[in-house]
Amino acid sequence: MSRHTARLAWLLWALSAVLAISSFVFATLSWLAHGAAGDLIGFGALIAVALAFTSVGALVASHRPENAIGWIFCAVGLAFGAGSFADAYASFTLFMWPGSLPGGRVMAWVSEWIGGPGLLGTFAFLLLLFPDGRLLSRRWRPIVWATAIAIALVTFAHAFGPGPLRNNFPSVTNPFGIEALASVRNLLESSAFALMLATILISVVSLVLRFRRTRRLERQQIKWFAYAGAFLAAVFIAGPTIVWSPTVPGWIWTTIFLLGVAAVPVSAGIAILRYRLYDIDLVINRTLVYGALTASLAMVYFGSVVLLEGLFRTLIEENTQPAVVVSTLIIAALFQPLRRRIQDVVDQRFYRRKYDARMTLEAFGKRLQRETDLDVLIEDLVGVVRETMQPSHASLWLRSLDNPKPAGLPAEQKGGV
Repeated sequence: MSRHTARLAWLLWALSAVLAISSFVFATLSWLAHGAAGDLIGFGALIAVALAFTSVGALVASHRPENAIGWIFCAVGLAFGAGSFADAYASFTLFMWPGSLPGGRVMAWVSEWIGGPGLLGTFAFLLLLFPDGRLLSRRWRPIVWATAIAIALVTFAHAFGPGPLRNNFPSVTNPFGIEALASVRNLLESSAFALMLATILISVVSLVLRFRRTRRLERQQIKWFAYAGAFLAAVFIAGPTIVWSPTVPGWIWTTIFLLGVAAVPVSAGIAILRYRLYDIDLVINRTLVYGALTASLAMVYFGSVVLLEGLFRTLIEENTQPAVVVSTLIIAALFQPLRRRIQDVVDQRFYRRKYDARMTLEAFGKRLQRETDLDVLIEDLVGVVRETMQPSHASLWLRSLDNPKPAGLPAEQKGGV
């Protein structure tokens, strides 16, 4: 590992941290002046995203500088940090304390494009290069170039499109807008976004092909990355429900989405650096089980509350307390049986090998209670070991004080433990 490479990676991390902390200072001053707590929390989430990307990027780049993913993470985190700083600085000097600092309009322009739509295209790079930083084959190089072109086009359109700055400062006119782009800006943006989404979908195909062709170690790495991607997709799908809810503040959706984005570099760092790599199967298992359990119990709870409330209204005056109490008792009674049932379904569908091994052990336990023939038990025991552990060889020796003679049955199935 080169010292200069490690220093460069951590220098990028330090620069991102300075930008993130500075943006939080400006956001805090704005909050103290106007009490915009939601904006402050949103800035905190944005800073967490920037530091998550640069921290993982610095770790990967300093330990494995040949892996391009570490440098991509550093660049993305730096862009997030610069974008948050430009946004906070422009808000402070243009609206909170107008004219207190120079360069407000320029910083508003920077926030329009540096941490914005172009970063979406970096996910295509991550999907194409994960986990070793190399393409699956040379045939995927056109997708890399197409992604780079899409990012450049959408960034150019946002940076030099004339008129108001659309993202964060609609009341500010673009100081570097090119009037000749006015007639083609929308077409340029829509075409770039379409190309970017197409490259992302094709990149997903690349990751699927890599998963099918690789060995178990790389499959575990891809599982970590796919888990974070599935979590981010679930947050994105749930977004309209949160945004359209009149009782949920808008900053909650922004915060949840940004934390979902931060899960991507964290999971990728675990996969690339191979820290607790094989825990992903347990994480996925528990997510499936408790996610399904929570959704099922929520439906049972609200359904029973509605039904029991209607029933109690005919017997008791407008009092929903009995319905809530009875529904809570129903949930308490259903929790363990429902959890066990969902666990069985998940194991049977997604972890069939584990499920079959458990069924084999349970069946052997029942036979062990009834069987008295030692030879039959020896054969059954070795058979259970062969089916559940799948060793290359299995035998059992019973030591006798009178006649120490080994008794056993070798496993016929060959395979790795």
